[in-house]
Amino acid sequence: MNIIEAAHLIFEYVSRDENDNVTGVSTALNDFSIDIEKGSFVCILGHNGSGKSTLAKLFNGLQLPKEGTVLVSGMNTADEDSLLSVRKTAGMVFQNPDNQIISNVVEEDVGFGPENLGVASDDIWKRVEDALAAVNMQAYRLKSPNRLSGGQKQRVAIAGIMAMKPQVIILDEPTAMLDPSGRKDVLRTIHELNKKEGITIVLITHYMEEAADADRIVVMSGGRLVMDGTPEEVFSRVEELKELELAVPQVTELAWLLRKRGLDLPEGILSRQELVDSLRKYIHA
Repeated sequence: MNIIEAAHLIFEYVSRDENDNVTGVSTALNDFSIDIEKGSFVCILGHNGSGKSTLAKLFNGLQLPKEGTVLVSGMNTADEDSLLSVRKTAGMVFQNPDNQIISNVVEEDVGFGPENLGVASDDIWKRVEDALAAVNMQAYRLKSPNRLSGGQKQRVAIAGIMAMKPQVIILDEPTAMLDPSGRKDVLRTIHELNKKEGITIVLITHYMEEAADADRIVVMSGGRLVMDGTPEEVFSRVEELKELELAVPQVTELAWLLRKRGLDLPEGILSRQELVDSLRKYIHA
């Protein structure tokens, strides 16, 4: 069952001068189609300008396509009467958590979303408690977000979306501004929400190691879908990814280089352990 269905999307950014005359048109999405299965973990990759962030905003109605349709749990994002329900179903987490955090106390910030949805007061605090527990931030509920680390702020932003009880969470490069420790915390949280809560995850990232743990990888270029498959399938196409100005996980590239030197190694190696196991026959030879 698909939670998101996007068909033949075209989206353009129009540049205008001070007299509102059109000076240029840039196509961000060009006949782009994709379905996202409910409960899956999908990672979207692409170089800068490939259309990733535009697609994310179309997924929950922050922007509307010039042509094509986006259905979220069967609701058309172009239908104004459905827009609130669309955004309750598909929550959005941005790159900079400071752009989403608006309150001076963590628990108040997490409760802001459900309060605006008209949730009863008792239910709001239950949702706040559950959401903070899901991201392991209960101990910080009375703290000021300004005193939190980048990774902690991002987990609060995720909790704020969680409290709205979405079926999908779309994350647009949520770890780009974090240190390695913060990245690890946020990724652990995202995977736990997917596995334990059954929430569909759409993760946009430029870190290949993050993509390696997804169920599915979608690669974009020039507003089009150019690859779609499991991490093993996509990362086995090293030379094609390099042509698209994309990297692969370090261990995958090492295995690829060794294979070019003549070693009989499988394609699409994603972990150190896989590489070590594949090299054992040479170590014992």
